[in-house]
Formats: sequence, C-alpha cells, structure tokens
Amino acid sequence: MRALWKPLRRPWCATASAALLVLTALELLLGKGPGGIALAAAGALLGAIALPAAIRAGLLLGSFLFGLRVSNIVIGAMRRVTSFRLGGVLVTVRALPVVLSADIGPRREPVVTRSVLAAATSALSGLLVVGACLLAAGSSFGHGLVLATTASMVHALIPRRAPLNTSTGWLLFGLPRMSESRRLEFRAGAYAAEAHALLQDGELDAAEAVVDELAEIAPNARTTASCRATVHQARGEFDRATMLLLHTLSTHSPEAREMSYLLAGLAGLALSAVEAGQLPSEDLLPTAEQALQDSVGLGFPRFELSGTFGLLALINGETERAKQLAELGARNAASGTTRADNLATLARAHMARGDNVSARAALAEAEGIAAWWPRVCSTRERLTIC
Repeated sequence: MRALWKPLRRPWCATASAALLVLTALELLLGKGPGGIALAAAGALLGAIALPAAIRAGLLLGSFLFGLRVSNIVIGAMRRVTSFRLGGVLVTVRALPVVLSADIGPRREPVVTRSVLAAATSALSGLLVVGACLLAAGSSFGHGLVLATTASMVHALIPRRAPLNTSTGWLLFGLPRMSESRRLEFRAGAYAAEAHALLQDGELDAAEAVVDELAEIAPNARTTASCRATVHQARGEFDRATMLLLHTLSTHSPEAREMSYLLAGLAGLALSAVEAGQLPSEDLLPTAEQALQDSVGLGFPRFELSGTFGLLALINGETERAKQLAELGARNAASGTTRADNLATLARAHMARGDNVSARAALAEAEGIAAWWPRVCSTRERLTIC
C-alpha cells in the first residue's frame, strides 16, 4: 500500500491532479460536459509536452548562437534506439520521443554573459509557444493547452538547479547573482568540458595538460579535483583518484548538487579500486555503498547510476542483478567511456555466470567504443586467460 501511494506524493503527480481538477471545474462551469473535459485534458497533455520541449530547443539554439558547449543531445526517453554524431555533438534517439534534453555548459569567456543570453533565447521560445496557444483559447482543447503551457512556463522561470537539471530561470536570475567562488567553479566547467572531450577520444596527455592549465587558474576548485580524478581513472589509477576525491570531500563543503556529483564519482572510483585490488574492500566497500545512497538521496537520478550499482552487485557476488543493471547502464550512458565501462561490467557479469560467449560480445562492443579504457583492457586480459 505504501508503494502504491508513493508516486501520488510526487510533485508532478500533485500538479497534474490539481490541473485536472481545475480543467474539470472550468469545463463544467462552461457546460461542456465529459467531452469538453476529455478535450481539455488532451490539450493539457500536449501543452505539458510541447512547452518543455520548446524551452529546451530554445536553450539549444541559444547555446549554438552564443558559443556554449553542447556535447550530448537526447531526443526521447526510455530505451536507446540509435546514436550518431552531428559534428562534435553526440545525438541519442530513444524510443518515446516526448522529451528533449542536452548536456550544455560553458566553453569560452565571457561564460556568464553567454549563458544568460542562451537562457533568454530559451525563455523567448517558451513565451512564443504560450502566445501561439492563446490563439486556441476559445475551445476546450485550447483551455487545457493554455493552462499547461502557462504553468510550465512559470515553472521553467523558477530558479532551481538540481543534479542533471538546471532551469532557464536559474540561468537568467540565479547565475548572475552567484558569489565569486561559485562563479569560478562555473567558469572552470569550460576546461572540464575540454578535458572530458579529449578523454573520450583517448587523448590522455592532452587532457592532463588541460587539467594542469585549470589547476593554475583555480587550484583549489572542486572542478579541478574532479577533473584530476577523472584523468587518474582514465589511466587506471583508481586508488589515487579515490583518495583525491575523499580529500576533496573532507576539505570542501559543496552545495547539494555538487555533493551528489562528487559522491557518485567517489562511489564508482572506490568500487573500481576494490575490483582492481588497489584498495582494501573492507575499508572502501562500505564507503562506496554509502556514497551511492547519499548521492541518490541528494537528488542524483538513480537510473543514471545503474552501471555503478551493477558494479557493486558484481563485487557482492549478485551476478544476475549485476548483469541487469550493467545492461541498463549501458543503454542510458551519455558518454562513450561510461558506456564502455558499463559494458565491461556486463562482460564480467557474464564471465562470473560462466557465459564467455556473451562476455565476448559485450566486450567487443566496449572495445568498439573505447578499447583503451582501463576496465575494458583488464576485462580483455581476464577473458583471454579464460
């Protein structure tokens, strides 16, 4: 019973219920009856899909126009159908094409000005959609359309920043008011993006040179430490990366959003260090488990951590669960190295279950993405011995 009521307590469910009650009351007052209510609900559903898509499309357009970094675009939700590169952007198409999302961040100075201009483009796109919907306000369908798009527009303009989600309102009103220390962290994202792009291509020395440059500009920034840890991870130095993030967490007090990212990264690195025998499991395994749970508790989407949960299950001997989670993680991974890492976990889960044929298939897919990635290489060594 508790599991049944849990979804009903979520904000989106409460909002949808309130909107349906308002539309029902409106249509009954206008004498439209059940048919009018159904049309209004259909309009509201379309508006709830169209307005967020317009906001995101506007932000994408603004990002391209004003020089922000766009590295990933995801069209739709649920199962991945296909991925392809459009210039330097990885585009992923999923089975249910009702949402649009993208990985957008700073690329070059002036970072704050470029971000605000991109957000203004996003807001303008949303307002244009609301204005167009007002033209249909005379019908029951239009009532639902206007209510949904207006509510979604107001919601988009509320400043909020959560893991993997930054609102247009935050970019417009929150970003310009940031303290200097937080603004430095935001600006450091341009270097982090460049290092990340180089790592995706296996250019480790070039990526490390970018991190060294960042360290000169912002030596004490959390972004610098995270980038350094990622380079250590790409070199297979999981122990050094883990200890670096542990030190960062002990010396900084980041806000919830940044903390969730750091904890998610710490969990994955600690588990990789345990798996590789670089750090003792009795010390690190409880730390990794707690970091995973705390990251989710702070708002990091659990499905985005499927691969890390899969690695935890594999280390704990839960091979079937590890296989399922690694498959889910590989399907949802936004970057090539993350997908390759999850496929390496999948291959090891197949090996643990005695299915070396499936393990080789998973490993071949991982090698096609990032054959140089440390866990892919070590999985190849283990599978060759088998």
